[in-house]
Amino acid sequence: MNKVKSAIITTLLIVAIAVLALFSTVSFPIVGNDAETLSSFISNIHLGSDLTGEAYSMLYPDGVISSADYENGVKINADDGKFKDNYSARGGVYVRKDKLENEEEFKASIIADAKVLNERFGRKGYSSYSVALEDGGFAIKVSVPTNYTFGEYINFVKYNEVPSSRSLINYTIQYFMLDGELSFRNSSTYEGSKSVLPSVNDKASDCFKDINLYSVAGNYFVRMIFTKEGLEKITSVVDADNKAYMFIGEHYLNDFDITVETLENVRNNTLSLAPSAGKSVAEDYATLFNTVINGKTLVNEYNGNPANSSNGIVSVTPALGSYAAIYLFVTLLAALAAVIIYSIIKYKKLGLVHTLMVLSYALSLICAVMLIEIQVTVAGAFTALLGLALLSFSNFRVFEAVRAESALGRTIQASVKSGYKKTLWTVLDLHIIMLVAALMFTLIGVGEVASCGLIFFISVIASYVLYWFTRFMWYVISSPVKDKFKFCGYKREAYDED
Repeated sequence: MNKVKSAIITTLLIVAIAVLALFSTVSFPIVGNDAETLSSFISNIHLGSDLTGEAYSMLYPDGVISSADYENGVKINADDGKFKDNYSARGGVYVRKDKLENEEEFKASIIADAKVLNERFGRKGYSSYSVALEDGGFAIKVSVPTNYTFGEYINFVKYNEVPSSRSLINYTIQYFMLDGELSFRNSSTYEGSKSVLPSVNDKASDCFKDINLYSVAGNYFVRMIFTKEGLEKITSVVDADNKAYMFIGEHYLNDFDITVETLENVRNNTLSLAPSAGKSVAEDYATLFNTVINGKTLVNEYNGNPANSSNGIVSVTPALGSYAAIYLFVTLLAALAAVIIYSIIKYKKLGLVHTLMVLSYALSLICAVMLIEIQVTVAGAFTALLGLALLSFSNFRVFEAVRAESALGRTIQASVKSGYKKTLWTVLDLHIIMLVAALMFTLIGVGEVASCGLIFFISVIASYVLYWFTRFMWYVISSPVKDKFKFCGYKREAYDED
């Protein structure tokens, strides 16, 4: 390859890396609109609870109130004393006396609800979460990661600006607390309305095979797959003058009215509806509907909107400290710099080839994590470093194999061919083992384990692809160089003839 071709390919690669690095790390104001910015890729990456803390809310079933709400109720109703007489203290909360007439059955219903909530939150894909009984089994504590993006986290640390993720958590808790069965009714007001299904024995949940989240072209839908009989029943009662209003228990869901127009969009017994608030809400609805049609409903009604309660959403500082994400970011940059500096010192210009692969690895991982929306934790970040170590080990192993071959008197071209051939199975076997392990963690694990497995799966794939791309760029960049041994930082023994 001549100098011109070598220079063109190298320049194109460096420009591509530079542009990708710019968009990955820098946010730009949108031209003509000072109020909006094009966020960098890094700023859109979501962080786990170990880096940004967690948010929790106490859920109290109807008939149970917190100590704070009890004290406020006593003050407000101090004149008649009826409020105070209707409640008894139990494990840090106050329970209405009619609920204590069958205390064990009431507590059993709360336990059953906790199991349903655990399944609902488990489907959200959080890196960690918990649904636990509190206050003697009369309340449920739900804890989830704050799920701040890196950009939101920085703004929160610098300006104490409350991120939008907080409101999404609020929505999730509201939707997952909805109790009761699924129904189609003839009015958007529960009181006075009735089921629109032909028979009083028909259940709306029996009209569906499945309800799940569906995405296409960046848009998110709740996909409802009807049974043939269910679709016929709904179609028979919905005409130009009527619509079916969807309810969970007594709660009207205004994003899912069934009209003649919506039924015209049914294809293969499947209808896709898009809630107005985006992915997170679509995911909440899909999870809620799916659990309900499979018979997993809440028995009790819980404390309305957490935002309007004295026991609303509470944010907890991460155990690693408020600046944990910044420290981790600096640590990752330091590790990246250390690998680059080491490779350049030991392998001279060949180290620059490895540097390009390291930067390509880092940028490809940033893009993948952002696009797939993987929640990054400390463990996930160090999993990414493990992938970097795998790439560096693979390259350094072949570099040393080529060094050994060149020391035997072979040319660089012959040494490279022989070095890659001798290390092929070692590198391939190592990547296969790591890939299988990553798949097992991804498919079998949950929460943070699954997230780390997915990050490692991407890392192993990137490592192996870039391992071979290293050979190509080694050839491209060193092709015009006359002294290829010096390019690689290798030294050959000089022998004097007698």
